[in-house]
Amino acid sequence: MTDLDDNAKCVFEEEGFLFFPTLFSIAEVAVLRAAAAKVMARRGSGVVQEPGSDAVRLVYGAHRFNEVFSRLGRHPRLIGRAERLMDASVYVHQSRLNPKAAFAGELWPWHQDFATWNDRDGIARPRAMMVAVFLEDVTAANAPLLIIPRSHRRGLIHGTEDKKDADGYTLFHIPPDTIAELAAEGGVAAQTGVAGSVLICHCNIVHGSSTNITPSPRTIFYLNYAAVDNPPTNFRRAEHHCTRDWSAIVPLADDCLHQFAPVTATAG
Repeated sequence: MTDLDDNAKCVFEEEGFLFFPTLFSIAEVAVLRAAAAKVMARRGSGVVQEPGSDAVRLVYGAHRFNEVFSRLGRHPRLIGRAERLMDASVYVHQSRLNPKAAFAGELWPWHQDFATWNDRDGIARPRAMMVAVFLEDVTAANAPLLIIPRSHRRGLIHGTEDKKDADGYTLFHIPPDTIAELAAEGGVAAQTGVAGSVLICHCNIVHGSSTNITPSPRTIFYLNYAAVDNPPTNFRRAEHHCTRDWSAIVPLADDCLHQFAPVTATAG
């Protein structure tokens, strides 16, 4: 269940995003951070490093191999909102851990997530969304995610530059003249907030971020949900990029992360 009302749904449809400050508690964030540290220690398939650096840029698919992030992907505070906004049951198409490391987190060019899911994975309709869970404070200084409000209403933008690598890591870069046009209409909004906050964006919202030149990392865990009636149809990419399971998620209990919290010793 969720407290998402009709007005919030209208805002999402109009603006293309909703922000929920402190949706997760300090204790829950501590659990997520501990799990993120373990995930970022991995190397191999699904791990992308920053160019010219040992810093981790992305880890794909943590909801598939890490129990904490598996539970986060089925958390009722996220699933309830996703289902309410799409009027459908949902599945996780993909997840990404993005640490944006201190002094090393490079920029993300302007793009739409749906461009990749549609072209590479054959997801036919933009009945999908990007859910960003802030694991650390995101400020105006440490390269916050930038979005262009209402840009999702343009639909899938064509004339983009297809950037890809051999591992299936893909973005379609939107050219500067198109960004200038969209920004003139909707502005540019920096998504800042404390750890535990959650941003939900339509899959066609145009977004990007700059390089983090501060000593403060800004780790975000992204879950990409799609409606179960909107599955992938191409499976050329690895499963950590494109799921093979689009069955409806059954939400867990609201306290599903609590058992991972460290036990505090008591005086006796």
